[in-house]
Amino acid sequence: MIDPGRLERRTAELARIAGRGTSVSRLGLSADEQQARDLVVGWLAVRGAEVRRDPAANLFARFAGTGEAILVGSHLDSVPEGGRFDGALGVLCAVEAVESLIEARLKVRRPIEVVAWADEEGARFGVGLFGSAAAFGRLPPGVADRRDRDGVSIADALRALGEQGDPTAARRDPKDLAAYLELHIEQGPRLEKAGVPLGIVSDIVGIYHARVAIRGRADHAGATVMTARADALAAASEIVLAVERIARGRPDSVGTVGEIAVRPGAKNVVPGECIFSLDLRAARDHDGLVRDVLDAVTGIASARGVDASVDDLARVPVTPLDTKIRDVLQRATRSVGVEAPLLVSGAGHDAQNPALSGVPTGMIFVRSTGGSHTPREFASTDDAALGAQALANAIKELAT
Repeated sequence: MIDPGRLERRTAELARIAGRGTSVSRLGLSADEQQARDLVVGWLAVRGAEVRRDPAANLFARFAGTGEAILVGSHLDSVPEGGRFDGALGVLCAVEAVESLIEARLKVRRPIEVVAWADEEGARFGVGLFGSAAAFGRLPPGVADRRDRDGVSIADALRALGEQGDPTAARRDPKDLAAYLELHIEQGPRLEKAGVPLGIVSDIVGIYHARVAIRGRADHAGATVMTARADALAAASEIVLAVERIARGRPDSVGTVGEIAVRPGAKNVVPGECIFSLDLRAARDHDGLVRDVLDAVTGIASARGVDASVDDLARVPVTPLDTKIRDVLQRATRSVGVEAPLLVSGAGHDAQNPALSGVPTGMIFVRSTGGSHTPREFASTDDAALGAQALANAIKELAT
């Protein structure tokens, strides 16, 4: 059986790594993320797990059995000033689920592996779902050369952790896996409003991440008349509003510009360069959303006489999850007394990479409140324990 007290203690212990109060800033491919992995290793190694870290810094802990494995887990990194539950709860519940099966002396036919994916958020280097993309051969070209704001490359960060600096070497054969399961907080209000502790994910939205650079001409703010300007920030501002307008005009679509930097960044200089992020998501016609926004970037830049370039960071299509695994998860949630609704995930998850690689994949959502990517995010221990028990029951069915 799941031990709620142990789950609660470990949630607090993990949150103290790069945490302050209810806020956690545990960036991917950092020493803090490695400390979190080491903590998880300590819990699993004493249970007899065969522990390894791959060249992309993903942690795997394997138990028993031969043949195709049941892989279960999530990620340990966070966004800056994020919460304690996003990603981390999925690893904590995977550990608790496997430990409960060990304590019950379950005899399995398949191996069970707990995974903690590296740098799911992409907050440091801009490449979301990094670790799982590496494992399933879905990284963009030249990704190891991408740098953070301090000029440190992904290759440098991996070498600092003791790896060789080549994340593509982490690729594994999807045929080695019988299934992938992930538990995650919902990060939205639907379960809370329905008064239901657990949900099952049917599909995950398509996601496009990019960095846009607008280059105009820096000029004197007083001496340059308005009709003679090539203002990079003014062009970027018009594009930001176009992103909002286009996303609002499409069903099940969202568009966000969350980062922006202006050069030279002086109050009396017309901005000569503006670099900003794009985050585009849709449950339907994701390609159409991306196309419309990129057309707007090109059109607005041309009309304003500035140059625009787009650096693609990640593109993950709309991902339907496996219907047979969904049935397993419905039986598992019913076994703990929950009639879990089917939900489309508006957030991206590591589950997309195994699913797109042909691994039968399923996800459980745990009710959460307070939003997400914020210190306010919260999931109760009772709900988490229910989710961990449902996860354990699903693992039991698949592994035996």
